[in-house]
Amino acid sequence: MNSKNERLFFALALDQPAENRQAFRQLCHFSSQLPEGGRRVPNRNLHLTLAFLGQVTLEQKSLLIKLTEQISVNSFTIHCSLLRYWKRSKILWLGSEEAPPQLYLLADELKSAAQAVGLEQDERDYIPHITLKKQFPRRPDPMPQSPQLSFHFQHFGLYISEPCQTTHGSGVQYRCLQQWPLR
Repeated sequence: MNSKNERLFFALALDQPAENRQAFRQLCHFSSQLPEGGRRVPNRNLHLTLAFLGQVTLEQKSLLIKLTEQISVNSFTIHCSLLRYWKRSKILWLGSEEAPPQLYLLADELKSAAQAVGLEQDERDYIPHITLKKQFPRRPDPMPQSPQLSFHFQHFGLYISEPCQTTHGSGVQYRCLQQWPLR
C-alpha cells in the first residue's frame, strides 16, 4: 500500500463557468478593500469549500473518486451578501442568507463519501462560506458593507493544497485534480 498523503478538499470554483467571472472580479476587488490585518486569501485560492478531507492516502483518494462519481445533484446558484467573522478560527468570510438545498445535499453526499473511506469529518453543521481573510485578529467595527454576488455552479472538484513560495514567504496554492458535473 502506498502511504503518500495529500492534503485534499472538495470545493466549488468561483470563476467558472464564464457567467461567474464578473461576480468573481467583484469579489476579488471587495476582498482587496477589506480592513488591514490578518492574511488575505489570494484570488487564485478563493473557493467555496464543500468538504475538507485533510491528509488522504492514495488508496483513500482512489476509493473516494469512485464514490464521488456516483453523486448526482442538480446545478444551483448561491447568492452571497453576508460578511461574517468567526472569532474561534479568526476568519472573515462571505456567505449567504439562504443557500440552496442542492448545496447542502452535495456537501452531505461528499461528507458521507469521506467517512466511507475512513476520513474523519467535522460534526458541526455545514455552513457554506468563502474565506476572504485568515488570522484576522478581531471582528471589524464597523463591519464593511458586503456586495451582492451570485455564483452559478455546474461542476464541483477535488482539490489539493500544495506548498508554494510567495512574495510574502511560504504559502499554499490550490489545484483542481478532478471535476464532476452537476446535473
